[in-house]
Amino acid sequence: MHDPHSFIDLAKASVAALERGPTPEDVAEAPLANLWAVLVMDEDDLPVLWGQVSGHPLLGDRQILTSVLVGLNRDAGWARTISRWYRLGRPFPREMIAPASRVHDPKRRAGYLPLWSSGYLAVVDDALLEAKMARLLVLLKNLEAHMVSGAAARRLQ
Repeated sequence: MHDPHSFIDLAKASVAALERGPTPEDVAEAPLANLWAVLVMDEDDLPVLWGQVSGHPLLGDRQILTSVLVGLNRDAGWARTISRWYRLGRPFPREMIAPASRVHDPKRRAGYLPLWSSGYLAVVDDALLEAKMARLLVLLKNLEAHMVSGAAARRLQ
């Protein structure tokens, strides 16, 4: 997506959908994410949902990385990305994520665990994830002001 105005419209729609919350129909029709985890490329990166998805309208049934994750409610069983709702199935087991408790692990970061050698970090601290998504929502709500340089849109895509 390279048109900044289309991206602004999509961002506004995703924020509005998140603030409204999913309807029962939204959740029922959403792709199902199983063995999912929230990932980032590095501590400053934006969160995405990773997992085995079924029923995706464009990607079908396969393992995916979603667009930017803007909302997640584990208890209600849903996630919202820039582009759509997801139903949350079984999360990826934390014990299967590469142990980051080794003192000398160069990828060890508070609140994150490296996902094997994928280059991604799994966000395992709920407060950290909430703070990341809150900052992201502020950015999305003020996206037009941030689009002057175009850097915000490139980072979110």
